[in-house]
Amino acid sequence: MAPPRLSVVTPSYNQVEYLRDNLDSVERQRYDDVEHLVLDGGSDDGSADVTESYADRVDYDVTWRSEADDGQSAAINEGFERASGEIVGWLNSDDVYFDTRVFDRVVEAFERTGADVIYGDLAYVDGRSRVTEIDVRPEFDRSKLAYRILIGQPATFFRAEVVKEHQLDTSLQFCMDYEFWLRISAEFDVHHVRDVFAGFRRHEAQKTDDMSATSAVSRETEAMLERYRGSLPENRGNVVVENATTELGRVAASLRETVRLHRHQPELAFDGSFAPLSEMLLNVGPGMHDVQKAWRRYRS
Repeated sequence: MAPPRLSVVTPSYNQVEYLRDNLDSVERQRYDDVEHLVLDGGSDDGSADVTESYADRVDYDVTWRSEADDGQSAAINEGFERASGEIVGWLNSDDVYFDTRVFDRVVEAFERTGADVIYGDLAYVDGRSRVTEIDVRPEFDRSKLAYRILIGQPATFFRAEVVKEHQLDTSLQFCMDYEFWLRISAEFDVHHVRDVFAGFRRHEAQKTDDMSATSAVSRETEAMLERYRGSLPENRGNVVVENATTELGRVAASLRETVRLHRHQPELAFDGSFAPLSEMLLNVGPGMHDVQKAWRRYRS
């Protein structure tokens, strides 16, 4: 039986600085049946020229357009609808797939787990395309999802029926992925895979960068979570203990994986490099903004 086709949906708008890494990370996958859908919202920074050159160069199916649209969520929904693969990934234009064998391991993980949705671990990548941190994500537990984001979006893949039956909420500007996890996990089997699948780009222009209590991101997230308050455990003390236990386990696993990957560096799928090991180890663990965010959700 032929291996399944894997479709990647990439929404993009004025991200030419990082778009090349994104496109390279798909092109360098050593997997035979790939489709890439690039939905550009009418960028004026040269993104269309870069994407057109990419589409002309590669030997797999690339569908792209560059025109004004109704925003990121609408573009992603369009990509989900048009995707022809049995497995679908969602990779924003400033993010990347981690190494050249990600798609092979994703297909194997679906076969092994039988899950409808899988998510892997993340590498954090800075503006210079340096890998600065490894983040091993927690195991999936829907009861925890309403007070912490377990899933790393760039490292998530879906069976086609998931994204054909459900779309992102286009009324949300910032937390549409979080709301999507809450909604689809009520119906489909979600499974964590201990494997770094993607690089999440951290840079100054990120629209979710401001996570202060009064920011638009936080206000929208808190309003969205009101829809799912029934998923929160009733015993608030247990929430704190379970969250702390989960975080300690995540940090320990991230430290081990950081050392392993730094010693045995894979062939990256983008033009990047690893930061010094000492720097990467210091970056592991929650920052102050993570602690503040968790505390606000606990109190609410």
